[in-house]
Amino acid sequence: MKRFNPLVLLFFICCSVTEPPFQHRYVIELLLKPDLKFQKAFVDSTYRLDISLEEISKGVRGAEIFVVDKNLDTFRYVESDTLDGLYQSIDSSFVKYEEKYEINIKVGKEVIFKEIQVPGKIKILSPNSLDTISLSNPQPLIWNKCKYCFKNFYIIIPYLRGKLKGENNEGILPIVTTDTTINIFSNRILFKEKDTLYTILVEGMDSNSYMGYLGPGYGELKNDKVIGLVGAVVFDTIAVWIKN
Repeated sequence: MKRFNPLVLLFFICCSVTEPPFQHRYVIELLLKPDLKFQKAFVDSTYRLDISLEEISKGVRGAEIFVVDKNLDTFRYVESDTLDGLYQSIDSSFVKYEEKYEINIKVGKEVIFKEIQVPGKIKILSPNSLDTISLSNPQPLIWNKCKYCFKNFYIIIPYLRGKLKGENNEGILPIVTTDTTINIFSNRILFKEKDTLYTILVEGMDSNSYMGYLGPGYGELKNDKVIGLVGAVVFDTIAVWIKN
């Protein structure tokens, strides 16, 4: 009787496993922000894992993007001359608080249509800008409830003044909350530098926004060939001094 070699079985199993077929999707970020003069959008796509970064064209050109307001006025976006995938509105300051808009995006053969509601103003009530905050006796961060914000969904980001993406902020993550009060300053790990000016950003997102990273149930683009972030965002910032 021949003895069965387990290595043969292992080889058979390994060779029988196939990777799932690659599914190309467009990746879109378009967030209307009433606090910004010109609106921006970013269009990219997914790529195979075996493609090196050097082979990837960063961004997708040729998209058609326009936004329509309640009066049926149309605001179009144009491509950047210097950065693939970046689009900017031609008109300025057209996004208003608490107004409804239709976002229209055509890229390749895909058409994305999304109705959104820009939230109301968000305002940090306490502390005041340029206050000094003691980590040994921290005070709460307080802001108003944002009208039309996504289920009272807020993101708080602390960062060194002028260094939102600097190396000194490695490890600092946004805080997600549904409350309008948070004792953010008691979390010392967020503040690596002391006796330093920090910026605190609080933002609220449109209740109709599609947030691809949160999965089903958080709005839909009705297009399984597209993922990303489409909606509206309002925000407020203060600068505070942090000391021990």
